[in-house]
Amino acid sequence: MKKYNIGYSLQLAAIHFQKEIRAITRDSGALLILIGAMIIYPVVYSVGYFKETLTDLPVAVVDQDGTKLSRKYANMADASKELHVAFNPADLPEAEALFFQDRIKGVILIPKGFQEAVLAGAQAHVAVYADAGYFLKYKNTLAALSYVNSYFGNGVAVKQYMAEGKSLQQATACIQPLVPQIHTLFNPSASYGSFIMPGLILIIIQQTLWIGIGLVGGSFSESKATPFVLRGSKRKKEVLPLLAGKSAVYLLLTAINIVLALVWVHHWFGYPDKGNAFEILLVLFPYVLSVIFLGIGLCTLFRHRESALVFMVFLSPIVLFVSGLSWPVSAMPVWLQGLSRVFPSSWAVPAYIRMRTMGATLGDVKPELIALYLQVILYGALTIGYFYWRVRKETSLVAICS
Repeated sequence: MKKYNIGYSLQLAAIHFQKEIRAITRDSGALLILIGAMIIYPVVYSVGYFKETLTDLPVAVVDQDGTKLSRKYANMADASKELHVAFNPADLPEAEALFFQDRIKGVILIPKGFQEAVLAGAQAHVAVYADAGYFLKYKNTLAALSYVNSYFGNGVAVKQYMAEGKSLQQATACIQPLVPQIHTLFNPSASYGSFIMPGLILIIIQQTLWIGIGLVGGSFSESKATPFVLRGSKRKKEVLPLLAGKSAVYLLLTAINIVLALVWVHHWFGYPDKGNAFEILLVLFPYVLSVIFLGIGLCTLFRHRESALVFMVFLSPIVLFVSGLSWPVSAMPVWLQGLSRVFPSSWAVPAYIRMRTMGATLGDVKPELIALYLQVILYGALTIGYFYWRVRKETSLVAICS
């Protein structure tokens, strides 16, 4: 029985490593995606979310009461960090025109009789017209007015209690017998950038890898060349070195991208970081490896680079949606939850966020870690199986032609 020569296999892996590097460097599209896009996307997205929260949304106040208390209410709305009273139109039609011109994002209507109702101890009414076409703007407008209503109402109640002879402390205790202590965990500023970017960077890594691998693989398929350097049945010994050499190239590129995106960008923009770096790498390694194996396997399905590009780009919004970033996976239909488990990002993103943002340990993400290693085995086995099938097919064709 012939001994397996490890040294020779490493030489073959090195040959395929060099071939893949050469193919990437000669392909401007692959270079742009695998290196340029991985640097540009996280920075551009992070700069876009740099403010983290929506503040000073322009609104209009239609003050039909025109009294001291109505003006005080409008000033309190303007003083909130969420809103900025940009216009004071005379009536609702004028405010509506401003809204459709996109000069304001909401309207506050203070009706006539507002001060009279407040001074009489009756319930006063304020109408809010918020832009529900954009969820964050809608939420900010309603949240700001809720705070204003609370503070304004409490101020009126305190004055009424003090008019009855109570002290300031007694009046405050009457309107707020329980003082809640609210501690916002993991994302103290409740900022959108800190919420979306850590997971989004992982998805960017996955999609750029798939598109880059697809472009290189599609170009190679167009050339109709063989990926092997050995001849005949000897190619069976080349399958593992072939996959190892190609995978090593993308592992190296991703390692550089991880340093740039998950270390430099993460700290530059001040995203929450509570995880252990070594444990996070233990999760990222099977994630990247499964992405590479699946990418190499998928690119074998295409005969043209354009087909690979279109398919990988087509997958991007699906992958983003089923990752759970935009909508909880648990709230999706069962069949869609099953589909999400096909993609490595659906396992890696929640595990990474829990470790990096919430400070979870490796033991806390054990199910996701096991799933990622199972995907490494599954996608690796399928890709190896394809190359063995290709060896058999090419060997048979050579035998027939000879």
